[in-house]
Amino acid sequence: MKNGLFILLGFILLISCKKDDNETEEPPDQTHPKMFYRNLGDIEVKFGQIKYLDIDNDGVRDFYFNVQLVGDPVLQRDRIQYLANSLQQRYLLNDAQDQSPVLNKLDPISKTYEGYTWYEISSILLAEKIVTFNGNFWEGLWKDADHKFLPVQVKKNRELYHGWIELSFDKGKELLILHRSGISTEEDKEVKAGY
Repeated sequence: MKNGLFILLGFILLISCKKDDNETEEPPDQTHPKMFYRNLGDIEVKFGQIKYLDIDNDGVRDFYFNVQLVGDPVLQRDRIQYLANSLQQRYLLNDAQDQSPVLNKLDPISKTYEGYTWYEISSILLAEKIVTFNGNFWEGLWKDADHKFLPVQVKKNRELYHGWIELSFDKGKELLILHRSGISTEEDKEVKAGY
């Protein structure tokens, strides 16, 4: 009887310790701000689809990803474009070609990033498949991304919160994969990608 009670108690403790997919955690590095993480469940974004994200769990859409076809009759080719987009009071880093840097784990994300500017209501070309009569090929900084990090900002009550979205690109299946996101819960603090 006692053994059965101990097994039942152990089982209840094990179930109660299960982690939620969305949680706020204190990072091990005490200089890093507290973060809210969201498991995106490896969302796949394919041609003709739009996937919205609420990375800070406040019920408001922050960013969306889509795939669109753009015809180019002058050069006689089509472009299948994979895009990241920010909404109102949400920001993406843009360079002069409307591309965003591909960050590795632990790369810093802050108010300034050399060669890039934070833009509200922005659209970033991650990668594109070029379809021609002579064959197809891929272009874009993110075309070979494998668990890389897109830097993002969210503005609330006039304060900026830095974060990231982890994503991969599968050229064979022609899709973008959204793995997880993280956003600081402390305003205007530098964060590390993937941390």
